[in-house]
Amino acid sequence: MPGTAHTPRGDQRLIVTAKPLKSLIVEGWRFLPHSYSVVHQWQVLSLSRMGSIALKIRDMPLYHPGWRTNPGLFEETDEETLRSLESAAAGEYADATFRIFYPFDFSPSRCGKTAVFGTSENQIIQRIQLSDEGIYQQLRRKSPPRDVTVVTPSRWSAEGFYKCGFTTEQVVVVPHGVDPATFHAATDHLVRARIRAKLPVASDAFVFLSVGAMTGNKGIDVLLRAFAEVCGQRPEARLVLKGTDSLYNSKGFLRAQMDELTTAEQYRVRDRLIYFGGSFPHRIMAMLYQAADVYVSPYRAEGFNVPVLEAAASGLPVICTRGGATEDFVTDEFARKIDSTRVAVNVEDQDGVRLEPNIEDLSALMSSAMEDHSWRSRAAAAGPVHVRAHYTWDLVVQTLVHALLE
Repeated sequence: MPGTAHTPRGDQRLIVTAKPLKSLIVEGWRFLPHSYSVVHQWQVLSLSRMGSIALKIRDMPLYHPGWRTNPGLFEETDEETLRSLESAAAGEYADATFRIFYPFDFSPSRCGKTAVFGTSENQIIQRIQLSDEGIYQQLRRKSPPRDVTVVTPSRWSAEGFYKCGFTTEQVVVVPHGVDPATFHAATDHLVRARIRAKLPVASDAFVFLSVGAMTGNKGIDVLLRAFAEVCGQRPEARLVLKGTDSLYNSKGFLRAQMDELTTAEQYRVRDRLIYFGGSFPHRIMAMLYQAADVYVSPYRAEGFNVPVLEAAASGLPVICTRGGATEDFVTDEFARKIDSTRVAVNVEDQDGVRLEPNIEDLSALMSSAMEDHSWRSRAAAAGPVHVRAHYTWDLVVQTLVHALLE
């Protein structure tokens, strides 16, 4: 009988029946530095390693006409795997379809199950986030589609979908992950010194790092003001910022926020600020984490905040906002939290929320981190252990597969 392995007659205890493969179609973007695309690609790489999944993909139109694909973010072997993934035909059936692109498409697929990835940074769903006006009106009436599962990466983000009427059974929280072969602590001090020299920063400089689009939800204005205070007392402090100019006007956002500083603050910050706006391969991003001393994220609203997790995996102590999405995955062993206040926001007559991190507390935490070598050493050891135990892509994708196919 096909799928059955027989043992010699008389010993029926060892008969094993092979389980049929589960089929999955994943719709998303490849070869793009957008966060949804990066997550999609790490996920399908992990899915492709699972022998129990018959995986096919469907490339979706890019959100903005000015966006261009950018191969080379992953290692060549992973890029080859991504290029070689089998495409799903139009109308093809599978046990489940999983969509991870923007805007969200909640229309039912022809598959057994339809799941849509989405984030709700301010705990509301806006019209711009949806592909269909009718679905938006349904959500405003708190009457979402009942035959669709929402996958979101944090409990904070899940609240936005609950507010729209999705049930707790419909919303599955699946965190993002890290590839520890790429993002890990530097083991060779000479290699780290060479990376820092290329930034360039002096050997005795203390480097704070923050990665993001430089948009208002990232809290870069808060970081700039706090850093201006810190480097007024500690001139060896440096701030490295990494934006994404190919997708967002990151450099323009940063320039506008710099202009909001006082003349004295601008003077202190400019000579100690290094900005990168290019799309770096993951291996170069890993080196950037390794070159820094502390990672700082005074965010106002995030769906997850992958750079915080990557920083922890890379042995970087973390300073991040208290009370938001990062509460799901940071611990006091490697992260210190900025006091924040919940602030109501109203968008499209919806009641959302964001956090306002306290500038004075952030400044104090940054100064304390510079002085507390013992904490930094403990955090550098604890972060990678925590991430490897709970947040590798292979681990979190198992949770995703369970939600989609079991």
